[in-house]
Amino acid sequence: MPRFWVGVALGLAVWDPAWAAPRFTDQAAASGLTGRNVSGSTQRYIVEGMMGGVAFFDYDGDDDPDLYLTNGSRFEGFARGEEPLDYLYRNDGGRFAEVAAAAGISDTAWSMGCAVADIDNDRDLDLYVTKFGRNTLYRNDGGRFTDRTAAAGVGDPRWGTGCTFGDYDRDGDVDLYVANYVDFSRDYQSTIPCLWKNIPVYCGPLGLRPAPDVLYRNEGDGTFAEVSRQAGVAGEPYFGMAAVFADLDVDGWPDLFVANDSTPNNLFRNEGSGRFSDTAVMAGVAYSGEGVRQGCMGAAVEDYDNDGLPDILVTNFADEHNTLYRNEGGGFFADVSFSSLVGTVGIREVAWGAVFLDADNDGDRDLYVANGHTYPQADLPQVNSSYAQPNWFFLNQGKGRFAEASDAAGTGLAVRAVSRGVAAADYDRDGDVDLAVLNLNDPPNLLRNEGTGAGNYLEVQLEGTRSNRAAIGARLVLSVDGRRQHAQIQSGSSYLCHHDLTVHFGLGPAAMADSLELSWPSGTRQVLRQVAANQLLKVREPD
Repeated sequence: MPRFWVGVALGLAVWDPAWAAPRFTDQAAASGLTGRNVSGSTQRYIVEGMMGGVAFFDYDGDDDPDLYLTNGSRFEGFARGEEPLDYLYRNDGGRFAEVAAAAGISDTAWSMGCAVADIDNDRDLDLYVTKFGRNTLYRNDGGRFTDRTAAAGVGDPRWGTGCTFGDYDRDGDVDLYVANYVDFSRDYQSTIPCLWKNIPVYCGPLGLRPAPDVLYRNEGDGTFAEVSRQAGVAGEPYFGMAAVFADLDVDGWPDLFVANDSTPNNLFRNEGSGRFSDTAVMAGVAYSGEGVRQGCMGAAVEDYDNDGLPDILVTNFADEHNTLYRNEGGGFFADVSFSSLVGTVGIREVAWGAVFLDADNDGDRDLYVANGHTYPQADLPQVNSSYAQPNWFFLNQGKGRFAEASDAAGTGLAVRAVSRGVAAADYDRDGDVDLAVLNLNDPPNLLRNEGTGAGNYLEVQLEGTRSNRAAIGARLVLSVDGRRQHAQIQSGSSYLCHHDLTVHFGLGPAAMADSLELSWPSGTRQVLRQVAANQLLKVREPD
């Protein structure tokens, strides 16, 4: 069926329902995801509005992606036994059972974000959680977790936000980068008035002190060494939010992108010598295309236009636009927010989590963006906004353009909440990508993709041998009927979130992929030919 544009001459991203968009329905309550998020009470401080993340990962090794959700706290405290806890939901064939206490992850601290990797290469996926306070590393010991933070040396006590694992030195084990936000104290007085549209609101981040980020090198013996300065990432501190390890120049070495709130972004290019250089300004991703600092929240790094080069989407504060940086090659990016039509909607919203996903299995990546204001005062009539906000779904039209198709994407897109992080996985293993969304002071959403019935798929799980066991940093190239799709396995993305490590490709009508090329972090290259569609393919790195 052909695709049609409506209103292009006016610069409007309008979806023509002649093309069937995928449908999402909220299955959270029906699937057992009933836990309520708690973060603050009266929203008087910036800490209360900034969490949190979710992670899809198979913690028990049964091939079903399980779901971890961070939880917050409040400064007034709780009665003993009533403190909110983080949630771990075990996936039992598409229904979920809450097992955090049994799995050893019951924590009453104020959690923020999360990322997952196999830090000790024992085939069990481990979990790192950033917090307002000491971060926590949970080692997975066969389905039950042990707090190894102190022994590993990764208990940064500052306000952690985004985190990401990647093997930056390619020694076979994953390293860890943690973004920190604000050096916050309730007693600290802002240096500037705390106003939004002339309305008093909580302070920050401007007027508060930024906290420096930190890079930990995995020593391979269960411990990490803090190497921020010697690795070249300890520059001027900014208000760190999202962090993503990804090979942006496709030279085999994972680079590092950091989205910063109200300060320039960082793009740390991996020089292959154990050091990074910050090329964000030269590359064109430190600011918007107009050269303006933005209130950056989340980041998604994927090749949305199938040209072999990973692109960067950054979500931003209200009255700004979400920024799409197209990778031009040679270390340069172009701001294509408006020519792609991504930046033409969502101006009133505060955007947080974002994920590129092939929701309709047609071979190109669509986009989901989670929204929710930071200030409850957004409900005041004079500001023309709202605290709870709708989320956005953009359908990739090819040729570098998207159409905003939320109204056509099912009842799951009709939800209005104060959303934060969003993570992706095919949780029910039916061949299309689903989404989990954390909502502030509310239960989560589990958006099951009901599909259109039109596209075939291929899902790929990799296991490293010489490379790190979870194959984080591996590059995949799928060829189908003369078209090529590119993907990289990442740990940590969106806003404070982690997506399932299974790589999903849409094949459209094709029943067979011509080839699947794998570039492992170790440097090993592997090609599989004539790969059948509609399967979960597991590949082990050749010894």
